Amino acid sequence: MSGKSKLTLALLGATAFFTFNPSVISSIIHADEKLSAEEITLDQNSELGLNSLTDSSNDISGSLNSANEDFAPRPKNTDFLAPLKEAASKENFVAGETPFAVTVQKPVVLQPQIDTMVANPAAFKIDKPMPVAVQARVIANLNPFVDPNAVPKKTDLGIKLKDAAVRKVAVDDGALRYYAASKDLQRLGAEMRRLKMLYPDWQPPKDLFSPAAQVSEQPLWDLYKIGDYAAVRARIALMQSANPKWQPSDDLTLKLQMGESRMMINRAFAQRRWQQVIATAQASPSMLVCDEMQVLWNVGESFARARDFAQSFEVYKYILSSCSDPELRLSTIQKASLLLPSQGITSLISFGRLMPDGTSEFENIGFDGVRRQIGEFIQHGDFAAAPSDDDLKRFVDFVQRTGSASDAGLIGWYFYSQEEWKIANSWFIEASQYERSPKNIEGVIMTLRNMEKPEDALRVARRYMKASPEIARQYVEIIASSLTAETPEVTLKDKEVADFEKVVADQKSPLGAQALGWKYLASGDKSKAQDWFTDSVKWKPTEGGVVGLAVLASRSKNYVTLSALKTKYLKTYASLDDFRIYSSSKTYKWKKFKKRNNVMRNIEGKKKRSQSRSAT
Repeated sequence: MSGKSKLTLALLGATAFFTFNPSVISSIIHADEKLSAEEITLDQNSELGLNSLTDSSNDISGSLNSANEDFAPRPKNTDFLAPLKEAASKENFVAGETPFAVTVQKPVVLQPQIDTMVANPAAFKIDKPMPVAVQARVIANLNPFVDPNAVPKKTDLGIKLKDAAVRKVAVDDGALRYYAASKDLQRLGAEMRRLKMLYPDWQPPKDLFSPAAQVSEQPLWDLYKIGDYAAVRARIALMQSANPKWQPSDDLTLKLQMGESRMMINRAFAQRRWQQVIATAQASPSMLVCDEMQVLWNVGESFARARDFAQSFEVYKYILSSCSDPELRLSTIQKASLLLPSQGITSLISFGRLMPDGTSEFENIGFDGVRRQIGEFIQHGDFAAAPSDDDLKRFVDFVQRTGSASDAGLIGWYFYSQEEWKIANSWFIEASQYERSPKNIEGVIMTLRNMEKPEDALRVARRYMKASPEIARQYVEIIASSLTAETPEVTLKDKEVADFEKVVADQKSPLGAQALGWKYLASGDKSKAQDWFTDSVKWKPTEGGVVGLAVLASRSKNYVTLSALKTKYLKTYASLDDFRIYSSSKTYKWKKFKKRNNVMRNIEGKKKRSQSRSAT
């Protein structure tokens, strides 16, 4: 066999494994599908164009799960969903009761509420029948955590929670003092009557006619507004040294004390000194009102961090019973859910007001525990942490009744993580009908691919690929897999391939470019294959793109390029080791050596023939 024939066979052996074995090429492509979605940069100004998933031109209803599946989406119903049923730590625990043991700290003494919103015990279902005495206590909004047989202890200590309406009202008496200073008794009397009509409990200041009343407090208020309470105290001391009979107004004194207490509570809370927060609050009961919501939250959390859940519960219960702002009430129940044991949250949820549609104000919050369990399962796959079937069914009913797209998608990913493709697919479609979010559309596409419905998956991905980088990546992956598969999953027309090339070029997708490179290499178009492999490696080096360039370099005997590829990428892509480099200098030396040997053999032959004739 000649040297040229040996060289040809060596090249074929090095490249045929990659060129003529599509399944191996496909595996390289699939390995490169791990590229992050950030490789696709979409035009943020482009319209999403999210149309119906189930219209006549794009019908994928065949992928829906059968209606008799336990957890597949079911027809809508209006049945009221019972709140969570969790075991309490007290035998007679009912809605609105504190389920926690008696605290060893100073008790919270609740003042009469002015705007009390009594919980609706009829809307909160429990496993055990509610004793008549306890039911009366709940309806009366008494603390149901306290043992009804226990003798209450009288104490004037502890935290006294007040409503904002009980708090002392600051009266603007500037005009009153002006009339007193100017001795305008007629106007002074009229202003007193006006203030008395507006504030029945108001009493005229005792220092109204004192010369010290002429001192202006404006500099003190200016310091108070910027929160420099120490400077206010220092300025008061300076002003009193100049005018010993002068005293700051009751309004300034009260607000200064509250500001200092608020600062101390917030500072101690930031430093995680929970007992100091509690002690400061006990010494400043005027701070524990709805107007000081952040202080109430800090005190409630401090009790919980100190493991005094009973006191913490009382603080959160006070807020939900006395404060009306919907956003603050919602934030309160959310904060409590992160701090109190589950039975405490179950009880607090019963303080939710009834909404116009008949649902509870906090019904949605009641499923946060189920959502956390689902999220933990999706992340770790621990069936021990998964929600129970009963909780999951109630969550399903809630989702379909409220049309929550995010929750429907969460259920879809829950079943996707269990490889229940049909159920997951039906939930992603359900979620997309509630809201056409790109994440739900992506779920539809991914489940269709796993259900071996690539045609449907491609149809959805093509329609929504401008919605998000992830959907565009799905579109590229589907076509790339088909182009490199031994048996194509989908049949592509020339126009569809041309459209794909445009998308790959626009998005600079390495995965799509290398797939096109293998397609054209298999068809014999080395020029186009070279262009696409080059673009793929330029956008982002991947094994498929680098190996494609190596195959082209070997087949064209471009050993300089092949050597450069191996030098740069051999440590990253071990498959490059299968390619052999044949040096042209070695070939020249072999030919020169062979020619020299032929000349020497000719000389030796001539000598032998000459010697033979001489002997004759």
